[in-house]
Amino acid sequence: MKFSELAIYFDRIEKTSSRLEITRILAELFKKLTAEEIEKVVYLLQGRVAPAFEKIEFGMADKTIIKSAILALNIDKSYFQKELKQTGDLGITVENFKKQIHSFDERDLAVKDVFDVFYKLATSSGNGSQEAKISYLSRLIRELDSRSSRFIVRLPTGVIRMGFSDMTILDAYSWMINGDKSLRNEIEKAYHVRPELGFIGKLLKEKGIAEVRSVTPKVFTPIIMMRAERLSSAKEILGQIGTCFVEPKFDGFRLQIHYKKRTDTKISNLEKTVPEVKLFSRSLEDVTYMYPDIVEGVKKEVVANEVILEGEAIGYNGKTGEFLPFQETVHRKRK
Repeated sequence: MKFSELAIYFDRIEKTSSRLEITRILAELFKKLTAEEIEKVVYLLQGRVAPAFEKIEFGMADKTIIKSAILALNIDKSYFQKELKQTGDLGITVENFKKQIHSFDERDLAVKDVFDVFYKLATSSGNGSQEAKISYLSRLIRELDSRSSRFIVRLPTGVIRMGFSDMTILDAYSWMINGDKSLRNEIEKAYHVRPELGFIGKLLKEKGIAEVRSVTPKVFTPIIMMRAERLSSAKEILGQIGTCFVEPKFDGFRLQIHYKKRTDTKISNLEKTVPEVKLFSRSLEDVTYMYPDIVEGVKKEVVANEVILEGEAIGYNGKTGEFLPFQETVHRKRK
């Protein structure tokens, strides 16, 4: 698919307030995409180039995006700022200028090509990375049509304005296959185990719903953690679940531990087993850097080749063995 066609779908979704209609538009779009394209488009729809749990951010402020636009359009900064003040929208401002300015560089780029440029932009780091990001974005503004440019400059800000959640995409996957929401529960079950919307879309396209039903956990891809449901009384709880065990609730941070032994030959010609550990919060954020002591404890204690563990991380007094109040445990998030 060409990005100009994808931009038409973006435009339709942006102008639609009905969740059901957005689901239908997405399903129509997904039917047209190849397996490789659907994986990329789903992340672009969210203003990303990877799942949320992967720390890949565009790292571009509005000021940098404006620099890219001015470079691409070859116009005076004050002229651009005046138009931006009137529209109040960076995307519409660039679109308006693109309609007025004819570019000999304009080409109908494929979705894959645009995604690849955005991936390079998002992963650029170190000295000169900001200049590289400006160069990548200005190139896309020059080469794409006016409507596409509106969405191109919104993507790095994360304000893509599509107005739907992950659940809408799961519904659209079901509509893509069956024309209704009948497969939503099965697809959502796979999503809870592997919350990678692009991966699930690609799997559906390549191998169908049968393969999605058999999705299993993958180390270093966080599993969505089950949340407790509140009821008003103990009597109501027992009525709901029957005979049960009751235990104290530890007041800490919900934490998921992913561990795997890897073979490393970089240091010398000899193979060496190197354990790798990642920690994820309840919101699937990578919080490994917050808990170096837990990382070291896992490396020391775990003997499995790979494992996923989940529990509550609680601060305690090493001298007395007493657990610390949550107010003290919460300080760890600031370090």
